[in-house]
Amino acid sequence: MKTRKDIPLYFLSILFWLVLWQLAAIKLDKELFLPTPFQVILVFWKTLLFSKKFWASVISSFFHIGIGFILGFTIGVFLAACSYLYKPIHILLWFPIKIIKAVPVASFVILSLLWMKSSSLAIFIPFLMVLPILYLHTLMALEQTDPKLIEMAKLFHVSIKNQVLFLYLPQILPSILSACSLAAGMAWKSGIAAEIIGLSKHSIGNQIYQAKIYLVTPELFAWSFVVILFSIGWEQLFYQIGKILLKERKEK
Repeated sequence: MKTRKDIPLYFLSILFWLVLWQLAAIKLDKELFLPTPFQVILVFWKTLLFSKKFWASVISSFFHIGIGFILGFTIGVFLAACSYLYKPIHILLWFPIKIIKAVPVASFVILSLLWMKSSSLAIFIPFLMVLPILYLHTLMALEQTDPKLIEMAKLFHVSIKNQVLFLYLPQILPSILSACSLAAGMAWKSGIAAEIIGLSKHSIGNQIYQAKIYLVTPELFAWSFVVILFSIGWEQLFYQIGKILLKERKEK
């Protein structure tokens, strides 16, 4: 957990690695293999940031990966609730969830190319990566609900709506938010990998692939930097949402 006192130390840590990168690039002295941080920032500012290609690719990737994340979140939580309520569903889903967790992203992408258009991969692959994370975290939180509270709710004939709002939701909310923070980074990494392998047009993954093909290494680093920013940004977004919601819950 970062406190305000620790923030300068984190900036110093970032600075340390940037200096190390700069020294390694100077020592190697080959932009083709390792450009300097300044060269990457320059390419990002002059070539990418103000170009239509940049914003078209960013919007396309953001849209597709976002849809995949939302689908994975919604279906993952729904299936976890079904598994908690009905054991046969839990048993039925055990094997496919294990398979999805175990199979590498690249294998899913290559197999998916046989079934769907490359433009759909950036939705489908993040969905597959997010689904088991939300499913398992939500199911685990539901299973840890105090059975005495459940028994008391049944005894006093508490409505299903109130059970969900005041019994189950407070129990699973921290786990869901933690899962969202983890799944957000996974969604971006898997979505970009799907775009690279599937060569999705007008996407960040395709721009990374093109930069690699034409050996424009500073641009390759710049696009990778954009992916890192979005991935960290999404994780921080859910982290901050979690802090706010949990703080409000404690105050109540």
